[in-house]
Parts: sequence; C-alpha cells; structure tokens
Amino acid sequence: MGLRKSVWLGLIAVFILNQILLAGCGQQKEGLRAGGVTITDSTGKSLTLPQPLNRVVVLNSDAAEAIRILKAQDAVIGVGDTVQKNPYLGLQDKTVVGKWNEPSYEKIVELKPQVVIAYSKSPGEELTQKLEPAGIKVVRLDLFKPETYNSDLRSLAVMFGKEKGAEDFIKWKAEKTAVVANSLQGLQPEQKLRVFSVWSSNFLKGNWKTFAQGTSVHQGIELAGGINVAGALKDYPQVNPEWILQQNPAAIVLGTYSDEDLGYGVNDNSNAGKLKEKAIKSEVLSQTEAVKNGRVYVIHTKLLGGDKTYLGALYLGKWFYPDRFKDINPEQVLKEYFEQWVGVPFKGKWAYPG
Repeated sequence: MGLRKSVWLGLIAVFILNQILLAGCGQQKEGLRAGGVTITDSTGKSLTLPQPLNRVVVLNSDAAEAIRILKAQDAVIGVGDTVQKNPYLGLQDKTVVGKWNEPSYEKIVELKPQVVIAYSKSPGEELTQKLEPAGIKVVRLDLFKPETYNSDLRSLAVMFGKEKGAEDFIKWKAEKTAVVANSLQGLQPEQKLRVFSVWSSNFLKGNWKTFAQGTSVHQGIELAGGINVAGALKDYPQVNPEWILQQNPAAIVLGTYSDEDLGYGVNDNSNAGKLKEKAIKSEVLSQTEAVKNGRVYVIHTKLLGGDKTYLGALYLGKWFYPDRFKDINPEQVLKEYFEQWVGVPFKGKWAYPG
C-alpha cells in the first residue's frame, strides 16, 4: 500500500511539474511577443520592434491602406500628406507630418511614435539617421509591387499581431486573381490583344512616355491577357508618334491619377468621357487600329498600382475579351474590396466605360 501511494504521489508530482513547464513556455512565448517581434522589411533588413504597437506614423498611402485591410488603423497617430488627402483611408483627423517623401523630423519626434513606416527608397537614409537616435524605429515597407506585396503584408501583420487577417486577405486576393487566369484559359498567343498604355497627363501634353517592364501597369496588361507593345522596353520609356504607329496597337489604355477624372469622389464619367474623346481625335492615336475599332479605355491608375493590379486586371480583361469575362462584374469585386477589406462604403467611378 505504501509503495502504491509513493508511485501515485510521484505521478502527481510529474503531472504538476509538466503543467508548470507548459505554463512557463506559454508565458515565455507571450513575453517574447510583449517584449518585441522581429520582421524583415522590403529592403531585406531584419528589425526588432516593440510590442504592442499603438503609436505609429505612416508616411505612404500604400502602407496606410494595408493597415486598414489589417484593421490596425487605431494605432496610427501621424500620417504623410498623401495619406491625409486620400478620401477613403479615413485618416484625415491624424496629425500630418509633412510630405510622404520629405517629412518634418521635428513633427515626427514631437508625436513620440514607436515606429515610422516609409517606402524602401524614399525618404532616404536621413530618415533613419534623424529618428533612430530618438528611439524611433524606421520600417521600410513598399506594398506597391505585385511580386512582393504578400511578403510585405505578412511583415506588417506581424507588427500588429494581425497575421490571420493578412492570410485571409491574401487568400481572397488569390481567388480574384484566379478568376482572371481561369477566364483566359485556352487563349492562344495569336489571339492576344496588343495594347499601348500612357498616363493621361502625359498624353494631354503630347508626351508619349509609356509603361514597360518593371511597372505594375505592364504587369496588369499581361495579367489580363494582353500584349504590352512596350513590353520589350524597361520602366517608363519615352517613345515617339512614329513608334506608336509602327506598333499599331489594337487597344489603348489611358491611365489617370486625377481625382477629377475618376476615383472615390467622382460621381459621373463625364471627365473620363472627354478624355477618351481627346484620344479618339488625337492626330497620332486616331490612326491606330484601337481608335478605328473603338477600343480606347480609361482607368484610374490606383487600380493598376501594385497593391491592386489584380483588380485593374478584371476591368482590362473585361475590355479586352468581353466574351470570356461576360459573367464577371469587376465593379462588384471592387465593391467587395472596399467594403469587406478597407472597411468603407464603395463609392466613385473607377473605369470608363464601366
């Protein structure tokens, strides 16, 4: 009986010890989270950041939009000018610390943020040199390149403890991207539409700077099954009228960044329609197959920015191959994006024709 009692007491002791160890491991893990998290930013730099993050300055609108997607906007205390001016980010009441690429270091320091989020290349190294001595961490996350968006978003999510939200959004985005890919199945190379794209602001000045390799507009055209006539070039090359006529595109996409033409606060397509009419009457573009066949389109470039290229591709695909996209409503997907993920009512005119 004494032996049984000893064994029983021993088992109880082992059980209690295991529970203490498990609790200790849990506390250690929670402590690590409370003490800091380590992420890799867009430059490849490893950074350890304090937790929880509740005082953040965000300089660029791409990061601010991603923060809204993660439902972490309550942590934002200061913003760059473009963030403050964006009508759907809902951060107009936050302190403006200057331009996104030239902020006021004094204003940032006055706010005493834990972290400042900026693009990888702008502002330059001076941002780090000025702020880190004040105990402010600089995190560089782009969130505008389709090829690195997911990894950037995951890093951002770790900062705010929103990893599940990031994975849910990435899954949703993959589903919408798959809609485009599935609609294009079986499309042969000879069936692909040749496309020329240009900023509306450049076009209106007679400046033929286009989008080539390395730009999100180029990626959007390719994602939508088109052939970018400038695809063999790089970045934003300057071309001339003779080159455009030689390429003779079958479709023309005018990208506008003007919130007077298209965007969240635009109620009708009248300005976008006028822009299209100017393209049709253009001495150069009027000679192309695109104009002759009525295939001139206008889209807000925010839908072809790296964080939303897959959304813009739905509009492009519908324009390029209407039969293949006949059951797809790009505006409904965009509405879902704004209301489900950004958390704001869907508004505005974003593409013409819609």
